[in-house]
Amino acid sequence: MTDTKKDNLIERLALRYGVLMTLALVGFFFLMKAFGLEHNLELRALNIIILFSFVMMAIKHYKEKYKGQGLVYFKGFGLGVLTSAIGVTLFAALVSLYVTVISPEFMEVIREREPFGDFLNPALIAFTITIEGITSGFLASYALMQFYRPNHIVSPVEEVV
Repeated sequence: MTDTKKDNLIERLALRYGVLMTLALVGFFFLMKAFGLEHNLELRALNIIILFSFVMMAIKHYKEKYKGQGLVYFKGFGLGVLTSAIGVTLFAALVSLYVTVISPEFMEVIREREPFGDFLNPALIAFTITIEGITSGFLASYALMQFYRPNHIVSPVEEVV
């Protein structure tokens, strides 16, 4: 298969898994809201599990598609970063929409409870979510590619007698 088709597949997989990641993050946010835990910062750490899972699924899908041809390290890494960038950017936009249009009172709760709440606005919240998510996606992609990277070792080193 040509590199153009592989690149096109990377973009399609990143979009598919990025949108699914957004849906999972939104679902988790509303689940937390349903239990009254949306202001609990410690539970936001679970977002990394969602992000990591969808980056892993995208890379695994790509590797299985090209079984036998090998997974090019930087293509897999780029797929992971692009997947997380799409997922968290869409999620950040939805959170921004949520705190400005759907529930402006939640913005006030954030301002009251967060350490730098007086300085926060919807755009800054979206920016923070995006940077935090892309950074987490970068680290997740790096970690996963250590596991999925091609193995270049052909044979073990022979002991000289």
